[in-house]
Amino acid sequence: MLIIDNHKLESLRKHLNCPDLQVYAYTEWGSNNNDHRKLIHAHRDQIILNSSTPLQSSIAHTQGMGILVISSHAVGVDVENTHRVSEPIAKRVARPGEYEAAPSAASLWTAKEACFKALRPFSQPSVLSEFSVGDWQKITSHYETFSLQEYSEYQAPSAGAGVCFHQEKFSFGFYCVNL
Repeated sequence: MLIIDNHKLESLRKHLNCPDLQVYAYTEWGSNNNDHRKLIHAHRDQIILNSSTPLQSSIAHTQGMGILVISSHAVGVDVENTHRVSEPIAKRVARPGEYEAAPSAASLWTAKEACFKALRPFSQPSVLSEFSVGDWQKITSHYETFSLQEYSEYQAPSAGAGVCFHQEKFSFGFYCVNL
């Protein structure tokens, strides 16, 4: 079952400033399915191999959900079961003041995971606690934006843009570095 509808996709493209963003999220790609890696990689490979332009991708999965994002920009994605991201877990990767500024533990965790993955083509930090996310803006009760702080330290060409949203029992984080 696909859970990202066209309205949500257009909102992500707008807030991430990533007009060619493609998002595929399926319950069948969740880590509870023994074939989840094979399924999600096959879908990604088919799109990338059939593209006439170079594409970047990012994959995430948790129990009951898998997600793939593809773009010509450097992108990162994360998905978590919201209830599994506790305060102690989020604080473990937070820099001073970062946890307190975030809307929730799940938002902080998924935002940092998404940024970490999007920085892969640049100077990716070795652990999540090496960098900060901030400038949180609440768009709706289930949707917020954020940005990577001190992005130039990671040789990224821009601060990029991030979005977290919460749907059903899942929390999603997206980040796009605009080239």
